[in-house]
Amino acid sequence: MLKQIKKSITDHTDDTFRKKSWRVRLFKAASHELFPPLYLWIGLLLLALFTLLPFLYLLTSSFSETQELISGHLFPHHPTLENYKKLFTGSTSSDFINAMKNSVLTASLTTFFTLIIGVFAAYALAKIKFPLRMSTMFGILSIQLLPSISIIVPMYIMMRNGVTVNIPFTSIELIHTPPLLDSIWSLVIAYSTFSLPFSIWLMTGYFRTISREMEEASFVDGCSRIGSMIRIVIPLSLPGIAATAIFTFLNAWDEFMFASAFTQTYDSKTLPIAIREFIGKHSIDWGLMTAGGLIASLPPVVISLFLYRYIVSGLSAGGVKE
Repeated sequence: MLKQIKKSITDHTDDTFRKKSWRVRLFKAASHELFPPLYLWIGLLLLALFTLLPFLYLLTSSFSETQELISGHLFPHHPTLENYKKLFTGSTSSDFINAMKNSVLTASLTTFFTLIIGVFAAYALAKIKFPLRMSTMFGILSIQLLPSISIIVPMYIMMRNGVTVNIPFTSIELIHTPPLLDSIWSLVIAYSTFSLPFSIWLMTGYFRTISREMEEASFVDGCSRIGSMIRIVIPLSLPGIAATAIFTFLNAWDEFMFASAFTQTYDSKTLPIAIREFIGKHSIDWGLMTAGGLIASLPPVVISLFLYRYIVSGLSAGGVKE
């Protein structure tokens, strides 16, 4: 009898403790936490809904008929592929496909030139000591803070007329570049200009995490500085370089302002401009806009899903250490 009483008391105590610990775990924040776990999860759920709902609406709208789109239905009552069929086989299909090619070329070339220039600049700032090194780094970072709209007019004039370099105090021309307006090269130059400061800053921080002793060991084995950079520093910095390449590609993929100013012909327009063309003077083709918007958003989504580890590791290890 005594054993049964003790057992019932123990069970009651365990139940009370279990209920209390369940409530404590949900509603009480630990000393190292900012919010109680329940409120944190509610906040994360609201953030996920706020972020994903526009994309979900874009997805469902692209499979809706035009009448349902105009009526504001969230989910299509009669799903159809007509918008995609019209996008790739209709009268504007060649312009849209050409815009896709231009976007891929522009983003790829921007990423290539940004990495080539950025790797050498970041290595010099991270591994070579020279006067005003830190001032140079902050000068590069200050370019990133410059608003894009402030230089769009001078860049437009340069792209329209070309750039002329004369011998000082004479009228003799050394170089006169051809006009680049209405070509993807104007966008590649503009995007590289704005991608380089961020890329150099990010890769400089990553290069500094590479042990100096390993580089010095390669010097002892007969490597030059360039050889050491190619054989030691760059292979060990691949996550940081990959993160830089991903950010550069994504920024160039969906840029709109420079593309709108520098490209006016269908042979040079990129995807954001091609989708904007579906807005007419008197009407808007919502079906083509939603289908084109979904196609244009797929590469950034796929890249982010499969390569997010490189993005996180590249950003977390890219802090500047001096």
